[in-house]
Amino acid sequence: MQVQQRINDKLLAAFSPLYMELLNESHMHSVPKNSETHFKLTLVCDSFIGMGKVKRHQHIYALLADLMQN
Repeated sequence: MQVQQRINDKLLAAFSPLYMELLNESHMHSVPKNSETHFKLTLVCDSFIGMGKVKRHQHIYALLADLMQN
């Protein structure tokens, strides 16, 4: 399974987002063609209400830790 799809699936299952946009921006970096190494995420969900930006990032990084190691 492709990295972007795995990220998408994990985020959908964990957060039930109201809105989500996951863009592969790898082509904008010095990586081999068709790489999946750099993503931009916009995620809106009820579980983030009242939560600061750092905590939001920590939750996402924790969820994707296994994918980020590779």
